[in-house]
Amino acid sequence: MPNTNLYGQGTTLSATDKELYLNIEKEIKKYPSPRIELLKRIGSFSQPVNSHKIEWSRKDNRPVKSTMAVAAESNATTLIVANPGVFNVDDLLEKPSGEQVRVTAVSGGTKLTVEAWTGTPEAVDIGDEVRRVGMATPQGKNADNMVIHGYEDLFNYTTILEDVVELSGSEHNALIRGHENSGQLIARKQMELAEIWQTQMVIGQRHKDDATKTTTSGGIKFLIDTYAPGNVIDFGGSATWSATGDSGPMGKIDDALDKLSSKVFDKPTIYVGAKFMRKFKYLMADLIRTDQENDIRGVGVVGTYLSHLYGKVKVVLIQERTGWMDDYVFMVDESMIGQKAQKGREWQTYPLGRLGDSFRWQVLSERTIKIDNPEACAYLTNLGV
Repeated sequence: MPNTNLYGQGTTLSATDKELYLNIEKEIKKYPSPRIELLKRIGSFSQPVNSHKIEWSRKDNRPVKSTMAVAAESNATTLIVANPGVFNVDDLLEKPSGEQVRVTAVSGGTKLTVEAWTGTPEAVDIGDEVRRVGMATPQGKNADNMVIHGYEDLFNYTTILEDVVELSGSEHNALIRGHENSGQLIARKQMELAEIWQTQMVIGQRHKDDATKTTTSGGIKFLIDTYAPGNVIDFGGSATWSATGDSGPMGKIDDALDKLSSKVFDKPTIYVGAKFMRKFKYLMADLIRTDQENDIRGVGVVGTYLSHLYGKVKVVLIQERTGWMDDYVFMVDESMIGQKAQKGREWQTYPLGRLGDSFRWQVLSERTIKIDNPEACAYLTNLGV
């Protein structure tokens, strides 16, 4: 049945999606980069988003060391470690004083059968740290079983971002709103929603209201608070800015980066707000670099932090208008973060039924964010700025 007009209203009920969809990609102008810096930095992920809820398992690096759960003599052929999933057959395990033993069998993830390999035999006590330093695999050996370590299911919800553009008939036809036509106004509305989504990507709270069928996506901060609460570092307030050494600003930043050392897959990136940057740029010249092309050290917007763990770490200034970055500095492994629209719910615009002498369009997208392993991210709070 064709669309009909009834009392000045147009109906879209019988229209197809193809008829309803208004392609505005050519009209969308580049939004100022500072407003959506994170949207441009954080890409998508391969997992499809098929509903309002997305679930995934924590993607963790295989650990490289454990502690002893049971003491063992120097000639012991069995070692019991505290953590499963660290050692596998043919791994070379090094004891605290340097002796290396080869793992020949693993039972239950923590019981290791070993043989002496190199170094002076040594005893180990409960709590002593042993680490994986290499492999010694015989030629022609059959394949071993895969190392299995524990996993945890994580989840997030989607957020629907929606707004309406409305023009009277006169505005629509006469372009009273200046040079912008309806397509450009729609593009501007999409840009505004993108800025809102960037805020929610960082400080959004995961929540679901069954009564109204409403969900909101938890942001980076929420996922750290929920799944890696130990990665929240107290900066110490305003007093920290005048302190030195490990008690000063650099010490606090390094504390946060230390938290990530065994969890990150790629070098972390630091996100800071304008108020933090205003103080940060005056700190020790030997530890920061300006973004000048000649890399002269000194006062200027900090583009790189020289870390004791990772060398040059990228510092990204997040400019936003609501002040939410005044309270936080984030350290994130961007290779583990992704944001994506639900299938079929990418940025779209639909004409709505006319209400009298007006033209209306709905701009809509449904999106979510995930972090493969929230323990690969951290943040500082109580900044004293």
